Amino acid sequence: MLKHLTIFMASRTGNFLFSELRTSNSGRCFLNLLGCFLIILSVIAWGSPAFSGPLNEQKLLATIYERLITDKKMEGLKSEDIVLTQKIPVTVGSWSFWATKVRVKWLAPNEDPKKEAVIQLLDFITVTDDEGQFHFDNITDLKTGIPLLEKALAELIKVQVNPRLGQVIATGKGDKTIILIVNNFCPHCREAYKKIPNDYKELFKEVVTFYSPSGGPLGSELACLVSSYIHRNRDLKEYAKAVDDFIFQELNQPQTKDPKEANELVLIALKNKFPWLNKEFSDLSMEKIIEKLKAGSNFDEQVQSAGKLVKLGIPVILVDGKRIDGLDFKQLERFLTY
Repeated sequence: MLKHLTIFMASRTGNFLFSELRTSNSGRCFLNLLGCFLIILSVIAWGSPAFSGPLNEQKLLATIYERLITDKKMEGLKSEDIVLTQKIPVTVGSWSFWATKVRVKWLAPNEDPKKEAVIQLLDFITVTDDEGQFHFDNITDLKTGIPLLEKALAELIKVQVNPRLGQVIATGKGDKTIILIVNNFCPHCREAYKKIPNDYKELFKEVVTFYSPSGGPLGSELACLVSSYIHRNRDLKEYAKAVDDFIFQELNQPQTKDPKEANELVLIALKNKFPWLNKEFSDLSMEKIIEKLKAGSNFDEQVQSAGKLVKLGIPVILVDGKRIDGLDFKQLERFLTY
């Protein structure tokens, strides 16, 4: 029996490419419990003359409910536990679609039968037709290669982050806030640090770094911690850019597997580059230096906030809350125009 049909088809005019067109009540389940949280496909033709018809919400929710019960074996799930929380009309040429977010409240059985079931709130993202019966992974403009569902999907998975928790590393002439979730030894993070503040000044209002060194290269946490401390210290803030440039462009990753030795090597390199740091940390053990740095910054709060957003690795780039996983300058340029 045919379980799944992938269709790569062009529109009648030959301007659009539809990929992964699937029915929502047959074939492979389009609600992947893991993948749906990470849908970052990538610009919607808002200016199209087409106009979306009303979304058949009842039919969409009923189909999703049926699918979850049959394919995902979500026993005990009730139809009233599935709610449409957000919908965005999408027009592509003469076609109309809906980008939707559906929240499912499920009392999931506990792996330990002696313990109570756990309430899970699951958000599912899908692009569907007016009748809620087809799911579209992507629609691409054949001429430009632009993914035409990106803008709506980015809006649906937008996150709220307080940029004031991070370090402002650049200001520009635009109106968008870019948050870079990075650490200083990640090669792609270094490229983002070097290019974004310099090449997009006309489009962004400010660029802010959030540090995510946990599990990263040894010595990175200390380097990022020093940066965070200096940005927060009024008397040292004039050195912030020089320190950031050094840890992102010059500082070499310590070639050791010993965390303590890695921190010592990073500290020595920083002190050699910036002699005034000797006074700041004179006669202090590494333990006391880290205590002082954390007390004088919001580093732990920043790392915790960043950690909640890192799913597939770094860098993560947020443009007014719309996320890009990885370093994709073409996608960034599109996000800056949304």
